[in-house]
Amino acid sequence: MNTVWHDLIANLAIVALVITGWTQSRPWVGGQVHAVRRAYFGLFMGAGAIASMLMSIELQPGVLFDLRLSILSLAGFFGGPVTALVSGVIALAYRASIGGMGFGSALIGVFVATGAGIGVRAALGTRRPVFKHLLVLGVAAVAGYLFALSWLPAAVRATVMAQIAGPSAAVNFVSILVGGLIILQNMHSELERELLRAALDQAPDYAYVKNARSEFAAVNEATAHLNGYARPAEMIGKTDFDLTSAERAAKLFAVEQELLAKGGAVRGIEEHLIDRDGEGRWFSTSKVALRDRDGDMIGIAGVTRDVTEEKRMHKALEDSRNQLSFALAEMADGLAMFDKDGYLVFSNQQYLDCFPLTAHTRLPGVHIREMLASVLETGEQITAPTLDSQAWVDKIEASLHNESDEEVALQDGRWLQLRTRSTRDGASLVVVSDITNAKRSELALRGATEQLEKLANTDGLTGLLNRRAFDSLLEDELKRSTRSKGAISLLMIDVDRFKAYNDLYGHPAGDECLRLVSWCLQQSVRRPTDHAARYGGEEFVVILADTDEDGAYLVAENFRKQLRDLRLPHGGSEKSIVTASVGVATYATDDPRRSTHELITMADEALYSAKTAGRDRVFGWRSSAIGTRAG
Repeated sequence: MNTVWHDLIANLAIVALVITGWTQSRPWVGGQVHAVRRAYFGLFMGAGAIASMLMSIELQPGVLFDLRLSILSLAGFFGGPVTALVSGVIALAYRASIGGMGFGSALIGVFVATGAGIGVRAALGTRRPVFKHLLVLGVAAVAGYLFALSWLPAAVRATVMAQIAGPSAAVNFVSILVGGLIILQNMHSELERELLRAALDQAPDYAYVKNARSEFAAVNEATAHLNGYARPAEMIGKTDFDLTSAERAAKLFAVEQELLAKGGAVRGIEEHLIDRDGEGRWFSTSKVALRDRDGDMIGIAGVTRDVTEEKRMHKALEDSRNQLSFALAEMADGLAMFDKDGYLVFSNQQYLDCFPLTAHTRLPGVHIREMLASVLETGEQITAPTLDSQAWVDKIEASLHNESDEEVALQDGRWLQLRTRSTRDGASLVVVSDITNAKRSELALRGATEQLEKLANTDGLTGLLNRRAFDSLLEDELKRSTRSKGAISLLMIDVDRFKAYNDLYGHPAGDECLRLVSWCLQQSVRRPTDHAARYGGEEFVVILADTDEDGAYLVAENFRKQLRDLRLPHGGSEKSIVTASVGVATYATDDPRRSTHELITMADEALYSAKTAGRDRVFGWRSSAIGTRAG
């Protein structure tokens, strides 16, 4: 009996080694289509089954005991029918070459093992497998294995059941758990890597990672195309010396090596470069040194943004300000001079005209504090404080002896710029310019900029927030709700049978339909803290801050009914009118960790359930299973 356990545990090591080898080799086939990857998996698992049989316990000629059951069941569970077929055929072919009295039982065992894997995975549907599913797989596979043993010839069946069936079934069960956990961990790691790869490749800016030798280790498509390469892989291993002039490459290399030596980051390094079309462009680059888990420097991560348009706008603004300064220099500005003790020595008429309410105090021989007291008394300067006025007076008096520029707003709506310059003998010269027009232009420009930003964040068809604004806003709201420990909900909305609507009525009518949907959504989402957005095509999303599950259902149901009440004809829908399905996901106040990706995924899964259940309804998400709450 001890020998049986020893041989089975040795076989378990073979299974773990085979599965680990597969997980390490997956990147080599990662670029293949889905069916090819599954076939490769089947080949690998079939070879693993052969390796297991090579280490089998042979009770009698042709009666073998090993862990091929666990390998084949895992192949069916994680790879599906294609993988199960390939691995099963390989295992059966090799087992047939051995022959013997146990071949019939082995044949049944292969079918039972692959069938158990396929069946348990099919029962999961779209849910991601977890450890408890491996337990179910193990129980199903072992039960099938014991059934297969019952088909052994009677001459050996009793001996097998008494001496080997128990240990073999137990080790097969453990093998399924161990192998499954290895694959699950690899799947989780691969998903994280895929997310990072997608984020890098699809980023609009030029993103890249370099190793400690300043060689490109990863770049996104934007970076590759910027440097004249068709694919990011073509840049791997290259340095800036391969891409730009030696002088510029040397400067970049020096900056990166200093980062690697000292750590930290550099931000907003601006460069003016000539692109391949001969056009000058501005770029802003930020880089950060990367450390491994031991704290050692291992590379550089960088992001470069094309800021040409921003620079052009900034230059236009600077040009406007310079022109304004030139115009002011040619005008007769107000001028006043104070001595080193703060007494007014001289002022021209223009200076007095700038301050009509306090001009009677702005006379030679009057101290600056007396003038400021008159300003407070008359309220001439609306930017002067109403509280702690003594500190304000002290601050203004002290500024006479320092170079300063100050802008003040007057009661009559004008803005003045006060430029103070000190002289060598301690006196001070104050030049007062009327900058009312410039200030209004600045405020107008700021308003135009805010309007442009609003337009950039708005969907042109529906007037709702667009996808870009939604992504940013959801991230901010999740962080805020985490800090405040408040609830937050997300609605995922899809117009039912919208493609059929477009095909039947045409795209103009489809656009009008989406406008009506967005109107209903705006009528249902009233709070300033709630935000509706067009997620893409006929999909909409709503962020409901400080809203629990019941509140989210109420909003979703109100919207669904309001859209249905429009009775907009839809000949391509089983409802005969335009309807919408809604998925609801909520983070309650006691959810400590929050993820935008998870919240969107939960809402999307709930939406999927609503649509598969018949559409025109509201469904919610549950952690153990997708829950429902029909509208």
